[in-house]
Amino acid sequence: MFIDEAYALSTGGVGHDFGREAIDTLIKFMEDNRDRIIVIVAGYPKEMRRFISSNPGMASRFTKTIEFPRYSAQELCEIFRAMATAQHFKLPLGIEAKLLPWIDANAKRDEWGNAREMRTLLEKVREVQALRIMKEPTDDLTRIELVDLVQAMAEVA
Repeated sequence: MFIDEAYALSTGGVGHDFGREAIDTLIKFMEDNRDRIIVIVAGYPKEMRRFISSNPGMASRFTKTIEFPRYSAQELCEIFRAMATAQHFKLPLGIEAKLLPWIDANAKRDEWGNAREMRTLLEKVREVQALRIMKEPTDDLTRIELVDLVQAMAEVA
């Protein structure tokens, strides 16, 4: 069983906390099936530490932690390029010169979503590009311009 963003179960919500109930059920299920099941929980390190400490039985059941390093700024540029290419967009020359400093500046934020930020940025670039093309209907629908990227970065940051 794989539970992504497992820390969301331990938010300590108000009223009836279904996350607490889900954790208790999960722990019982793990105990009852310990020879037949593997449970993997995933999420951001700080939030996952809070999740593991949310129940006294968690730490003894989740004994292995694997932390994956964040992507480098260059890798994130490549991810952005791959996503754009997969959506049949053509990117301008020099995109890295604009994108790398933006990534370096924003990747320091606690809530930085790594590759998800590239998807969010590409979605915003597509919105900006669509608005630009509305004003210039003869422009290439598959071409993203540097001005699209710069405006999107300003709106996403």
